This record gives sequence, C-alpha cells and structure tokens, in this order.
Amino acid sequence: MQFYTEVAVPLEGRLLSATQFALEMSVEDLRMLDPREADSVRPRYRRKIAPEADKRLDPWRSSGFVDDTGGLTQRAVGARELVDGIVEVTICVYDTPGQYAMFNDGRTLGPEASDPFPYSLLRPQVQWTDRPAADGSVPDGPRWLWVDNGIDLKMTKEAMAQVCEAFKPDPFIQKMPDPTTPTPTR
Repeated sequence: MQFYTEVAVPLEGRLLSATQFALEMSVEDLRMLDPREADSVRPRYRRKIAPEADKRLDPWRSSGFVDDTGGLTQRAVGARELVDGIVEVTICVYDTPGQYAMFNDGRTLGPEASDPFPYSLLRPQVQWTDRPAADGSVPDGPRWLWVDNGIDLKMTKEAMAQVCEAFKPDPFIQKMPDPTTPTPTR
C-alpha cells in the first residue's frame, strides 16, 4: 500500500508544521492497522503520540487475506488553532488510486465505482508540548505530539462531502495496479 499526502491549502509557520506532522501521523495510524507493519511501526508511533491517544487495537486481517495493493491520497484541507498549543487539522482521505485486497480464493475487493462518496474525513489534533509520549519518553524540549486521531463516527457522508468534494483529485482514478511478474530468487 502506498500513501500519498499533500497540503492542499496555503498554510505557514506553526500551522504548516502541525499539518505536516498530522499527515505523517495519520499515515502511521493507518499502518498500525496492518499486521505486517504494526510491529515495526509501533515503537516510533508511540514516541509521537500522547498516552491518551494510545488506543490502537491489535491489527487483524480477514480470513483468507493474501495481500493488498494500491494506495490512498490524504489531503490536508484546513488547520486551526485550539487551546493549550493544540492544532486541529482537517484531512480528506481519498480512495484513489484505491485500496485493493486480494484473497486466496481469487477474489479481489476494492473501491466501489458507484460509491458517490469515495473519501473520508479526519480531524486529528496535535499539540506543541514537552509532555511525555505514550512510550514514556520525555523530550528535551517541546515537539508535536499526536493527541487525537480525529475520527468522528457520527459524521455523515454528506457532511464529509461538504468539506472534501472541493479538494477531490482530478482526474479521480480508481484502478488496481497492473500485475507484476515475480522474479525468482535463488
């Protein structure tokens, strides 16, 4: 899986720095869901998140899962200062070129071309602080810390569309990558 990130609105200084960190951590948060990557990602992930944000469950895959391919595009479309050094970043996650899962029975699952809302919206929060991280490490000085993943389970697809539709990639492509031929190893 590939993750593509970009800042789609003009930002400067502190807001730009917070946004870049939020995009990085949003990708790490998704990688924590993959059992093939979780063990290698977990140590650096926990060094950059607040203890209260350390809620990631163990990764899992459905029965018969073989592999996945494709990618997701994440665009930061806004950022705003809150209290206590916290910045909330608005990130639209577009299912392009699309995430495709392959199963040992030959099935391939990917995005539904008929889905009128091929994206999701996150509003993660990051804080400029010297508080300890989830792994107990204490920094020498302030740095960005991921304090909330920004998932709002009550947000409707229509509400997401009001924010994300204007920033949707054009052209919007959903296509599984072409197969490659395995190279024999000795």
